[in-house]
Amino acid sequence: MFRPWLSLALAGMLYVFLLPFFAISLLIAATCSVAVAVMSPFRGHRRPIDSDIRKAWTANEFGFERAIEAYEELIDAHAWRRQ
Repeated sequence: MFRPWLSLALAGMLYVFLLPFFAISLLIAATCSVAVAVMSPFRGHRRPIDSDIRKAWTANEFGFERAIEAYEELIDAHAWRRQ
C-alpha cells in the first residue's frame, strides 16, 4: 500500500528538480536564436557562384538524359535473374 505512493512521490520530486534545468535550457536556446536572427543581416555576403558552374547545374542537374534507358536495363537484368 505504501509502495505506489513512494514511487509517485519520487517521480514528482524528479520532475520538480528537473523543471528549472528545462527552463534554463529554453532560455539559452531562445537567446541564441535571437542573437542569430539579429546578427544575420550583418554577416558578410557569400561570393556568387561562377556562371560556368551554374550552367553545368542547370544543364545536367539530375542527369535525365539516360535515366529511362538505365531503368529499363535494370528491369531487364532483374527479370533475367528471375528466369
